[in-house]
Amino acid sequence: MTRPPLLLGLDAGGTGTGWALLRGGQVVATGTAPAFTAMLAGTPAGTESLAALARAMPGQPDAVQAGVPGVSAGSEMASTLQATLAAALGVAPDRVDIESDLDLAYRAHLAPGAGVLLYAGTGSIAYHVTASGEAVRAGGYGYRIGDDGGGYSLGRAALRHLTRLLDLGEVPSSPLAREVAAVTGGLDWETLRAFVYGTPGAGTTARLAPAVGRAADAGDPDATRLLEEAAAALAELVTRLRARVGPLPVTATGGALRVSALFPGALSRALPGVSVQQRNHAEAAARYAARLASS
Repeated sequence: MTRPPLLLGLDAGGTGTGWALLRGGQVVATGTAPAFTAMLAGTPAGTESLAALARAMPGQPDAVQAGVPGVSAGSEMASTLQATLAAALGVAPDRVDIESDLDLAYRAHLAPGAGVLLYAGTGSIAYHVTASGEAVRAGGYGYRIGDDGGGYSLGRAALRHLTRLLDLGEVPSSPLAREVAAVTGGLDWETLRAFVYGTPGAGTTARLAPAVGRAADAGDPDATRLLEEAAAALAELVTRLRARVGPLPVTATGGALRVSALFPGALSRALPGVSVQQRNHAEAAARYAARLASS
């Protein structure tokens, strides 16, 4: 009897890469590998991320479906990443399919034309796929000019709040200060500068988002305010997109919304009627990979 193929799904991101292995429709293993994005492809960090992913696999996959930030299905970059992942994982290139992490997330939650996906991970975006397959978006412009309400902006907001207090000669000792210091190693400028600027990209600062969440859960009013401001920024993205696609229902997802149980509540107040859902996008990708293994 032929054994069912081993299917790998990847939900790559700027903070980490979720992966799931399925065989015969059943989850074999799941885990998280280092961050991987289109911008990291070909860099030492990206190469090590894929090597770490390959080492984590309990078996060699027969087919791979990957959602990767910064890439569009069918693009030249997608073809490059297809070959890169195939080589790193020992899979035939025609058994690897690359798509945007947003397209993966959208179809994991919604059918084309059914609504708006509000995604808050390291960054943020409001995303709609029409019934004919056209993508319409608001936000998602990266941490240098956008991504308000996502994990990076939460971490940046926490650092801006604390450094403002330091400028005034205060020594912060709030739950937010303690949580941030536990991640950065301290609140003096030398330590913060090394933490923020020592590694390029948004992922490092986004690591502070859970610290904001923990402080809010502990009752810190400043951390709670930061969550409310992030929720308002996310709601603004939806307002912009609805101006183009109409008053469609909104489904919100993404790792930033997991940092505190208070965050979804703040979002519901800022965006009445939103449905906050957390689905395993890597597992969804693995199920999509079945068509590759059978082709």
